[in-house]
Amino acid sequence: MAVRILAGRYELNERIGEGGMAVVFRSRDRLLDRNVAIKILRPEYTKDLMFIESFRRESQLAASIVDPNIVNVYDVGKEGNIYYIVMELVEGEPLSEIIKREAPLDPRRAANITRQIASALSTAHKHQLIHRDVKPHNVLVSEGDVAKISDFGIAIKARPEDADSTEKKESVMGSIHYFSPEQARGAYVDERSDIYSLGIVLYEMLTGKVPFDGETAVDVALKHMNEPMVPPSRLNPDIPQDLEDIVMKATAKLQTSRYASADDMITALNLVKFSRPSDYSVELAREKNGNKEDKTNAEPEETPEQKKARIRAEKKAAKRRKLLKRLAVLAGALVVLVGLIIGLGKLLFSGNKSFQMPYLIGMKYTDSVEYLKEFELFPEIDLQLVSTEPAGTILSQTPEADTKVKRGQTVKVNVSRGSSEASVPILAGSTQATAEDLLKKSGYTVGDITGEHSDSIPKGLIISQDPAAGTPLEKGEKVNMVVSLGPSQDGPEDSKIIVPNVTQKTLEAAKSEIEKAGLAVGTVTEQHSTTVAAGRIISQSPSAGNHAEKGSQIALIVSTGAPPVKEGSVDLTLDYSKAKEDSFQVTVTLQDGGASTNVFVEQRSKTSEPDKITLIGKSETAKVKVFYTYTSGNASGTIDTIYDLTVNFQTGTVQ
Repeated sequence: MAVRILAGRYELNERIGEGGMAVVFRSRDRLLDRNVAIKILRPEYTKDLMFIESFRRESQLAASIVDPNIVNVYDVGKEGNIYYIVMELVEGEPLSEIIKREAPLDPRRAANITRQIASALSTAHKHQLIHRDVKPHNVLVSEGDVAKISDFGIAIKARPEDADSTEKKESVMGSIHYFSPEQARGAYVDERSDIYSLGIVLYEMLTGKVPFDGETAVDVALKHMNEPMVPPSRLNPDIPQDLEDIVMKATAKLQTSRYASADDMITALNLVKFSRPSDYSVELAREKNGNKEDKTNAEPEETPEQKKARIRAEKKAAKRRKLLKRLAVLAGALVVLVGLIIGLGKLLFSGNKSFQMPYLIGMKYTDSVEYLKEFELFPEIDLQLVSTEPAGTILSQTPEADTKVKRGQTVKVNVSRGSSEASVPILAGSTQATAEDLLKKSGYTVGDITGEHSDSIPKGLIISQDPAAGTPLEKGEKVNMVVSLGPSQDGPEDSKIIVPNVTQKTLEAAKSEIEKAGLAVGTVTEQHSTTVAAGRIISQSPSAGNHAEKGSQIALIVSTGAPPVKEGSVDLTLDYSKAKEDSFQVTVTLQDGGASTNVFVEQRSKTSEPDKITLIGKSETAKVKVFYTYTSGNASGTIDTIYDLTVNFQTGTVQ
């Protein structure tokens, strides 16, 4: 059987995978004498010129990204009606197969794989490339649990309406379990959409199941958009609480409630305490022990002296309780009538009994906060939509009106942001961190932030803003906010402190600002960074804008600068069989950050055996040129450039 050769150098050997869009072959690059993987588009996708152009542009962008956790793209090309991508051949298996065979995975292993995928996404996002199809099928895991993600910028360009019914089901159903709510809704997608999908992947590694499933893609999409996620510890009680918190934050329905970046998610993963059991596992242990405390955590038996002291203290406390009880009876008599009136009203919707959900549509969100307080319900903004209704008007609600609900339940509402995207979003009711993130995503600048006591708005949430929600405002303008300090108090000030932002600051400056705020510096770890200068803070936990108790510790990650540049090597094979003349001089030049130097100069002929030379350097963009100088016949004195290559000595790749 004849061997198919692409571009005169790529030898297709064996089909190793296929999907709705493409077929993948184990191949051999004859020029560089190495094994590669080549993905070839199915013929039906080569008929759409717009798709082909997008495919080429996105693939070339992916080829410019270098990260140890991303499958390298070496080349993109076309031969006839064949469109192909040449990629690194990873000797491993898809994460989906590992999950299918071994899930639930050990939490440490799952966190390690997630951290690597997040690192790859961080690199891609810094190159303004969003994956949009993060799933276990697109993650290859090699020996030593090294994870590499593939298929950047390809699947999103496919148009399912152009595929037949079988391909539609494969391309949509293959990813719908990992879609973010905004992808399922067809709304704006950003870096946090990838974070949502990665949270689903982590969920599946920890439990062996995806959180949302259904008979059709539509069923699953609706669940992503509307249904709450069952915490993974309900399926696997061995999951640490810190890791479950990461899953739940990464998969928040609202983009602004997720991690702002992949780096923030990595920071959280680095701080997981694997010895801290989930709340649910503790609850199960207590049930198993008859709701008694675990004996491993029991207090040591008290001494006789301690027992006497405890009894004396309990007697004093009993006397104080008796006196307070008498005073309470007298005070209670003064308010019993008011209490009865209020109690009669609350009987309509209090206790554990269900009651009918009030109708909120058309009401201002800020009014609904106060209104639902009487029902012990808590409204939360899900989406802000462009609408002709005034900014802040509730457009829809979940649960719907007249649905049976119970006190303490959260009510999701979609609100109007005004008639234009170029208007100030509604911030009231959001946390400070969420509001700041929403402003930045909307193109505005965070202005002055002041605090104010409020008896109706919980502490830490936005009371008001200036300009008001819905006000037309040019991008880049400032928006001021007033943050609730909670109810006013006559006693000492509340111990909660707003965590300052110390990222990008020097370690000394960060320590000074943290201590000045009444907090303390916790663990300080170091990490290489190509974007943050050495000695400055990459990230912090808790992040800026959160509230912390006085004296709480803030963990910091400090940059040690870019990783040291190591010397690498690349092998280059020179085949002379296609030279224009029988006799010629071969010259190979290398430019590795400085002037070009000759690394190989020899006299050769068309019948000479191929030469294999090793190039050594450090640059990621070294230039290598190979040319023949003919010194006989009609071509005397002419130079023929054979190769003009770019070499990345850090990854050992050639383009």
